[in-house]
Amino acid sequence: MAAAAVIACDPVEEFVPHLDFPPTEVTIPTAGTEELAEPLYVTFTANAAWTANLTGEGVAEWLSISPKSGEAGEAKIKIDALANTANENRTATLEIAVEGLEPALVKITQLQKNAIDVNAEAAYTVSFKGGSVEIEIGHNVDYTYEVDAEWLVQTKAYATDKLLFTVAEQEVNAPARTATVTVYSELGVVKIITITQEAWSPIAWSNSLAELGAAAGRAGVAVAGDKVYFTAAGELWAADAATGENAQKMALPEGFIAGGVHVDDAGNLMVSGPDRVVSDGTCGQLQLYKVAADGSYTALVDYNSANYWCTEMGNFRVKGDVNGDALIMAYICVGTGHYAAWEVKGGVVADPVYGDLHDGSWDASTGVVAPAGATLADGFFAITYGSTYNLNYFNGEAWSEIYVTGSTWMENYNCISTAEVNGKKYLAMTASCHFDYDYTDIIVLDVTDVTAVAEVFKIQMNFHTVNAAGLTYSDICIKGEDGKLAAYVIDPWMDTVEKYLFPIQ
Repeated sequence: MAAAAVIACDPVEEFVPHLDFPPTEVTIPTAGTEELAEPLYVTFTANAAWTANLTGEGVAEWLSISPKSGEAGEAKIKIDALANTANENRTATLEIAVEGLEPALVKITQLQKNAIDVNAEAAYTVSFKGGSVEIEIGHNVDYTYEVDAEWLVQTKAYATDKLLFTVAEQEVNAPARTATVTVYSELGVVKIITITQEAWSPIAWSNSLAELGAAAGRAGVAVAGDKVYFTAAGELWAADAATGENAQKMALPEGFIAGGVHVDDAGNLMVSGPDRVVSDGTCGQLQLYKVAADGSYTALVDYNSANYWCTEMGNFRVKGDVNGDALIMAYICVGTGHYAAWEVKGGVVADPVYGDLHDGSWDASTGVVAPAGATLADGFFAITYGSTYNLNYFNGEAWSEIYVTGSTWMENYNCISTAEVNGKKYLAMTASCHFDYDYTDIIVLDVTDVTAVAEVFKIQMNFHTVNAAGLTYSDICIKGEDGKLAAYVIDPWMDTVEKYLFPIQ
């Protein structure tokens, strides 16, 4: 019995996902894979289920893979490519994902079609006095020529060629890098040209709440004008948006505990109470206040779970102008994810309406609904800690899945922020895994056309320490600044506020 007791107390070894990375580059001949003597495979080994997908402009027209998912063990993905009829190489990226790991990326390059084009007429007539004939040749292969008459001599005219170099995108937070191009001929080295690619670090500033004088705790972030606002440990703070400095605590209504902070499209500042747990069946209360320029507060929403019985509720998002027409939404739980929505007309807040997200979790901090416009008819976005972890859009009549995150388990997507910059509509969200907080991502999407959502950026936040005891609630707010997209975030441990600047077209 003693031996059995010892065995029973042995700790269970924690599962660590692993992927034996495939080759980072694969080259396909011009003729495609059909002419190969053997099929082309990418092989690897994973100790967990995996998924694979292809990215790249027009990739679906010439490249395919199978299978696109599999279970743990040795695996191989077959690559099929059509012949390349273009005069340039074409590329794609194969992403192999295992939950809990960064995707393995395989660059696939198909060689160009070798070609030479003689852009000339078949026959020329020249005056008896002589003259010149210019024959233009376009080519991506070496060539020679012959002349069968001594009276026809090639002139070594001074000509200008263009050397075209494609510069690969710089890695996030990588240092600047330099390359040289040496031009030489039978005359020797003519010139050495230096090409430097600048470093790209999107982080503008990073300040710990402790350094600003605030305490760590469940937090939210929003920005209006030259101020960034954030909540921390139930308090409301304002700091300089350009530097994150000069933080000052703002007054709150007596007895009010701040949970989130929000700014509508007109720049109106709002603060909400904390997400409320109603697991004991009592009627919890959730409040949203508008903050006036003089520091006074006006209640916009005073929500009681008895209106639509729920186990948890919170995570407000606002679109429009709460002094005119706007839409206020919150995520609530009734076994699965639901939403509450308050339409504002002429500054008057209507009674809430409710809806089922058909997916979601038990925790109001692990799901979010974000209005696309000032009315429910304009639609809204939703993502939850649920069964798919993908971003969905409701257009007022029907649901559609508009972005696949690639997550399959234990991932929190609990923050959405939207902004319009340079005539395009952007959506940003944060993703954090329960078991690896160092892999918290910022994802920026172009949602100008919700039927063709494009990923603009996906980067890891600038968190430098893995805190296994940390929480997974973070917040994000985006806005346009000088033609760039500024993203303000609160980290998942609620002890740091940061600003990122993304260059956009």
